[in-house]
Amino acid sequence: MSSENNDQDGQSTPNRPIPGARQDMLNNITAASPPKFLSLPEIMVAAKKLEDIALVHEIAVNENFKLEPQEPPDNSLMKQVKDTMHKAFWEILHQQLNNDPPEYSQAMILLTEIRESLSSLLLDQHTKLKEEIHQVLDLEIIQNQIDNNCLDFEYYTQFILNLMKKICAPVRDDSIKNLTLLKNPVDIFKGIIETLGLMKLDMANFTITAQRRALNACSADYEREKFAEYLKVKPDALNLTTEWLKRHVNFEKTSESYSNIIARAYMEIFDWDENVIFPEALSLDKDRYLATNKMLNILIIAASAFIVTISSISNTIPNDIEFKKLLKDHILLILKDNDSSKDSLSLLPNVVEQAIKDSNEYLLSKNSPPLSQDVISLLETQVLLIKEPDHKIKILVERRFKEFIAAVISSNNAVPQQCPLGLSAFKDILAAVTGSFLHLITYNRKVFSVFYEEILKSLLGQYQCSSL
Repeated sequence: MSSENNDQDGQSTPNRPIPGARQDMLNNITAASPPKFLSLPEIMVAAKKLEDIALVHEIAVNENFKLEPQEPPDNSLMKQVKDTMHKAFWEILHQQLNNDPPEYSQAMILLTEIRESLSSLLLDQHTKLKEEIHQVLDLEIIQNQIDNNCLDFEYYTQFILNLMKKICAPVRDDSIKNLTLLKNPVDIFKGIIETLGLMKLDMANFTITAQRRALNACSADYEREKFAEYLKVKPDALNLTTEWLKRHVNFEKTSESYSNIIARAYMEIFDWDENVIFPEALSLDKDRYLATNKMLNILIIAASAFIVTISSISNTIPNDIEFKKLLKDHILLILKDNDSSKDSLSLLPNVVEQAIKDSNEYLLSKNSPPLSQDVISLLETQVLLIKEPDHKIKILVERRFKEFIAAVISSNNAVPQQCPLGLSAFKDILAAVTGSFLHLITYNRKVFSVFYEEILKSLLGQYQCSSL
C-alpha cells in the first residue's frame, strides 16, 4: 500500500524497479567467488549496498528512468501471500464497519497511514497544509468521536479527497474524481490507499527529474564508495573483472598506459559471447552493452550488403545519392529488428529481393530497362556470400567500424574522428552506436577506473616479480 519499504535500521527507501540488474551483479560475483562463510548481517548489508548501487546507477545512465509500482510475479508464492493478507485486511475492515455498533480499529490504522502519507507528499514550505492535516486528522479527536458514537465519516473522507486533489499530479485527477463517486467506505479507503501509493511514486519521479543533474554529478562517486565498502565484505568481488582486464595486458610491454589496456578491454564487448558471464564491473549495463553490440553487428552486415549491391549494379545504375540512401534505409529496415547477427544473416535473401525491387523501380523512373538476369544473378550471389565467416568485405567493414570506435573511446579530447573510408553512408548510425557505447564506458570509467588501475598495477607487479 505504500511506495516505500522500511529497512531494518528504520530508514525508508523507494521501491526499486530494477531487481534484475542487482541480481545479475549478485550472480556474477557468486560465480566468480569460491565458497566463503558470511554471517547473515554481513549478507544483508552487502545486498543492501548492491541494491543502492543498482538504483543510483539506473538513474544516472537511463534518461527515461522512473519508479514503477512493484508487484510480485503472477502465480508466485509472494503474490499469493500478499493477495491473501490484503484480502484479509479489507474483509476485517468490512466486518468491523458493519458491526452494530461499528468498530474502527482497522479504520484508525488506515487513517494513521493516510495522515502520514499526505504529510510526506507535501514540501517543507507547505506549513499551513501540514498544520491543517494534523488538526483535521487528529487521531485523538477522531477516537473521541468514535467513543461518543458521533463520527462524521463523510467529512473526513471529503477532506482527504479534496486535499489529494489539490496536491496530486494531473494524471491522478480522474482516479480521485472516481473515488468521490463511491459510497462503500471500504472501497473508498482502498482507493485512497492505492492512489496515495501512486502519488508517492509521482513525487519521487518528479524529484528524480528535477534533481537529475545534481544526482548525476555525484552518482559515480556514490557508486564507487558503495562498491569499495562492498569489497571490504567481499574482497573477491572483482574476480571476473580481473580476468577480463588480464586478457588485454601485454606483459611484454609493461610501459603501456592503463587507459590503453582498459580501452582494449572495452572493445572486447563487441565480440562478447552472450552466454559468457559479464565482468562484475560491467554487469549492471549488460543489456545495454549487448544491445550496442547487436546494433554494430547489424550495421556491419547492412554496410557489407550495401557495398556489394552497389558494386554489382554499378554498370547499370550510376552514382545516385538519393537511390543509395533509399537502398541503405531499406536494408537497415529489413535487418534491424532481429535478435542476433545470425538472424540478420538469415535475412540476406530478403535484402536481395528488396535491392532488386529498388533497382528496378529506379530504372523504371528513368525510362530504362530493368536489371538483366546476369546482374540479378551476380547481385544475389555476392550478397548471399556475406554469410561466409571469411567474407573479405564484411571483415574489412567490421575492422574499419571497430577501429573508428576504438579511436573515439581512446581519445582524451573531443577531436572529431574521420568516418571510415567508403562507409560515409552509415556515418549517422555509426555515430549513434559509438555515442551510446561511449556514454556507457565514460560513466563506467568514472566509477571503476580506480579499481581497474589497482587490478592492473597488481597484475603487472606480479609479472615483474615472477620475471626476476
